[in-house]
Amino acid sequence: MSKRISILVIDDEEHIQDLFKCHPSLDGFDVTVAGDGNEGIGLARRVGPDVILLDWMMPDMDGMEVLAQLRKDPQTKNIPVFMLTAKKAPSDVGMAICEGVDGYFAKPFDIVKLAQTLRHKLRNPVNR
Repeated sequence: MSKRISILVIDDEEHIQDLFKCHPSLDGFDVTVAGDGNEGIGLARRVGPDVILLDWMMPDMDGMEVLAQLRKDPQTKNIPVFMLTAKKAPSDVGMAICEGVDGYFAKPFDIVKLAQTLRHKLRNPVNR
């Protein structure tokens, strides 16, 4: 039996949180959710997930600020972070990549394809 993949979803939208908690395509994943950036940073430090899915547009602390905090922290700096956002402009994607994200999923997204991509990338880290 292979190791379960732990995902931390940092997103303020409850329907996104609920989708990740219960969708059958995420069988084999351990999912933790955070509703804002501060909670997400704390959970990233405590849980040490295999991957973080991070929304960009959140109140108080946006995803880019969360990413900067994660990348500065020795405990979280090497955790792969994938943006999960409605921001689709090429300039937004480019900025996120320059700031250190490992991948980018635009909303709306296909949860089955997202799960397949995560499995593939986490099994083959050279492809990140």
